[in-house]
Amino acid sequence: MAYLPLSYMLGSRAKVDIIRILVSKRNYTGRKIAILSSTNPNSNKKALDFLIETGLVRRDHVGNSFLYNLNEKHFLYEPIMALFREEEKITNKIMKLAASFVEESASKTLAGFVSYRRDNIELTVLAHSFPADELVSHIYEKTGSRIFVKVVDTISLDSGSIGDYEDKVYFWNNYKSIMKMVDSRNIVKTFFSF
Repeated sequence: MAYLPLSYMLGSRAKVDIIRILVSKRNYTGRKIAILSSTNPNSNKKALDFLIETGLVRRDHVGNSFLYNLNEKHFLYEPIMALFREEEKITNKIMKLAASFVEESASKTLAGFVSYRRDNIELTVLAHSFPADELVSHIYEKTGSRIFVKVVDTISLDSGSIGDYEDKVYFWNNYKSIMKMVDSRNIVKTFFSF
């Protein structure tokens, strides 16, 4: 089988992550791409340099930094935009269904965010107890998509462990609500001395 352009462009997770980031918004700095990407900084830099060499990604010098964006004149620009927009539509549908499920079935849930696994979408839910299997079934019934649900028990959360959740894409509540919950729990613990 021939090694066609999409195989070449999308041949690694780092490349796919960078393209996904640049499809969603224009003019990111390299540092912001590295923060948003789920790959290590070295792989991220190599992938970004590769995508610049192919012409799919442009790098513009603005002030003291470089801004990166997709090259609208590249022959794969439109197909790649369509591919990632379709992925975004499916992900948004799953997030809306998950949010409505939480509202109806598990209102004591603190927060939930979406991430990607090799084979599907992962929804992580911060709750003391959560009907994860019911959410998986609900999403499958509505979309035909199989997802993975991970539950993080809020009892184990403290101010040192919540930093990992700051830059996530939430489908339910947000990072500030986690901070409020942890802060208020600590106030109650201090007041009652336990």
